[in-house]
Amino acid sequence: MVSQHWESHISRSGRVRRPSRFAAVIGRLASATALACLLGVSAADAGEINYPSFQWTEPTYGAFMKELKADFEKNNPGIKVKDTFIPYSSFADQMFVDISSGNAPDVLTAFDPDFKRYIDADLLEPLNPYLDAAGLKLEDFIAPEQLAVSNGKIYGIPFASNPRALFVNTQMLKSAGLELPKNFEDFQKIVKALRDPKQQTFGLALSAYSGSASQQFLEYAPIVASFGARFFTDGKPSADTPEMLKALTFYKSVVDQNLVPKGAKFEVFRPMFVNGKIAMYAAGPFMAAVTQAGNLETYKNITTVPLMLGNGKPITVTSFLAIPKSSQNKEETAKFLMTLLQEKWQGRLVELASVIPGRKNMIPAAYLKSNPWFETFNTLASEAVSYAPAGVEQYGSDIIAIIGKRIEAMLFGGVSAQDTTKLIQSDLVAFMATKR
Repeated sequence: MVSQHWESHISRSGRVRRPSRFAAVIGRLASATALACLLGVSAADAGEINYPSFQWTEPTYGAFMKELKADFEKNNPGIKVKDTFIPYSSFADQMFVDISSGNAPDVLTAFDPDFKRYIDADLLEPLNPYLDAAGLKLEDFIAPEQLAVSNGKIYGIPFASNPRALFVNTQMLKSAGLELPKNFEDFQKIVKALRDPKQQTFGLALSAYSGSASQQFLEYAPIVASFGARFFTDGKPSADTPEMLKALTFYKSVVDQNLVPKGAKFEVFRPMFVNGKIAMYAAGPFMAAVTQAGNLETYKNITTVPLMLGNGKPITVTSFLAIPKSSQNKEETAKFLMTLLQEKWQGRLVELASVIPGRKNMIPAAYLKSNPWFETFNTLASEAVSYAPAGVEQYGSDIIAIIGKRIEAMLFGGVSAQDTTKLIQSDLVAFMATKR
């Protein structure tokens, strides 16, 4: 059974407490069987939910997903959740091929740039009936949910959102007599001052290796956006602006001067940050959980501040969950997703994975109190914009691949930052011409 309890709403000005409408609706259900009836599921219909993900083995998301799975199966006899692991490197492409060919799993996980193409290809089941039954409305979700809406139909729910902010190892700064950065000049000073080739320490982690365009885009996009640069604005290419030139000039310069761990993939430089070898890293709140699990001493010394390189808005990376139209277990899967949206599990996701959950105002007050670094992300969540190309999200994967090719040539092929902005702009204009 699902118990009712009071929901803690956090705002910048303080806390307001009121009963959770969602908890009240679900709380009226006498048992898991009653919930099944609400969603049109009977015990005889119960089956296996195929939930493929690259996150099952992660120490943060994986811990949450396994705990949710175990509880859901306990409370819903006869329904099993199949935890299929697929490596991140092949996940996005494999999911689109499987779903578009009719060999769909029951749960789709997709990030901002990929989700729209599923909607455009009419591959997803609208969730409106299930959300209505659960008493949930569009405005109950965080801002990125708009990416999952088309013509009034809601095709997915935000699983977790990761606004990007700057993690800072205060002990490394203190040892060098440096203070927290307040502007671009302070930021540059730290990047240069804390580079020590003998100790193999760096002031900044920033992706700089060949290949993996989508993963690298996730790493440098927060820096580019902080300068006020956007590759697309309102659906039109905008890569040749002064802000973009400044952003790419900085990016190229720190790589050319070996001021960042050049050639290291995130599997290498993230542990370097965890182990006190890197002072600053622009990442989502998940990085705190990774740090806490890997090195408590570093975790005690981290703080977070918004990126302050220019006048740009912060970006966020959101993962969505959806039900493919060709799923064989829609009702069971919907029941699982509605369980995930309960207040209990939204709060648990924050506690285990250190992320912004899909529903608004679900961050436990106790968590904020014991993790003051999270307040930066809590504040940024209301203003952060998607890292997907604005206005053309459905082409996100193709656009990121085009950009990645030019960024790689700039970092390793001797192409100037100025020429790179022009080449990216030209490529994007040509690409969009094919979509008219």
